[in-house]
Amino acid sequence: MKKFYLLVLSIIISYGCSAQAVHYPVQIPYISLGAYSGNFTDAFSFTCNQAILSSQKSISVGLYTERRFALKELNFYSLALSFPVTSGFIGIQLNYFGYTAYNESKLGIAYGKKLGKIADIGIQFDYNLIHITGYGNTIALNGEAGILLHPAEKINIGLHVYNPFGGNLGKNTGERLASIYKFALGYEASQQVCIHVEIIKEENIPVHVNAGLQYCFVKQFFAGVGIETSSTSPYGCAGLRWKNIRVDLAATYHLQLGFTPAVVFLFQGKNKKQE
Repeated sequence: MKKFYLLVLSIIISYGCSAQAVHYPVQIPYISLGAYSGNFTDAFSFTCNQAILSSQKSISVGLYTERRFALKELNFYSLALSFPVTSGFIGIQLNYFGYTAYNESKLGIAYGKKLGKIADIGIQFDYNLIHITGYGNTIALNGEAGILLHPAEKINIGLHVYNPFGGNLGKNTGERLASIYKFALGYEASQQVCIHVEIIKEENIPVHVNAGLQYCFVKQFFAGVGIETSSTSPYGCAGLRWKNIRVDLAATYHLQLGFTPAVVFLFQGKNKKQE
C-alpha cells in the first residue's frame, strides 16, 4: 500500500498539480544540457531541441534508463537515434514509462536543418499511447519545434515549444496535453566547460529554471551538476568515454520522494574527419 501511495504522489508531482495532463518525458534534466553546446551534444540532445540535429556529423545512438524515486513502477526507458539524410538529419525517439497496470509510450520523428551560419531549425511529430489496465488505451498526437541561434562563437540561444496547438487524450477523457515553452542559453566558456540555463513555462504551472554546468576533465571523462527549480531538485552526472562509446551515471534528488538513479549508453559514429 505504501508503494501505491508513493506511485500516485510521484505521478502528481512529476506532471504538475493541474487539470491538464503533461505526459512529456520524465528524464533527468541534465540530458537537455547538450542541446545548447557544440562540444557536449549527444544522441538525446535533439529530444530537447530538434534544431540541434543540424549540428551533428554522423550517426548517433543512445539508450537511457532511470528508476524514478527508486520505484520499479516508475521505470523510464528511452532510445534515441539520429542519422544524416540528403538535406539534414533525422531523429527517432522511443519512450516507455511505467509498468504493466499503467504505462505511457511515445514515438517521435524529428528533422533538423541549418538556415545559414547563425540559425538552425527542427521539428518533431509525436505519437503518444497511454495504457491503463481496465480502461484500455488512449492515443494523442502532438508536435514540437525548436530553433537555435548562434550570435557569437561561444553562445547558443535556443527556443523550443512542445504541443503549441494542444491535443486531446482520446475522444471522451476530457484531458488534454499541456503546452510547454522554453528559452535557453548555452555558453561555452572553453572546449572543456559549458554553462546552460533553461527557462521553462509549462501551461498552468509557474515559470521554473533548469541550470547546469558540464566540465570535461580530459577527453575520456566529464562530469556535470545542476538544479531544476520547480521541485528544487539538484542533479549530477559523470561520464566515461572509450573510443566512440560513452557511459554516463546520473542521479537527481527530490526533497520528498528521494533519489532517482539513471544510466545512459551512447554511441557516436565516425565522421569524415575521423576516418
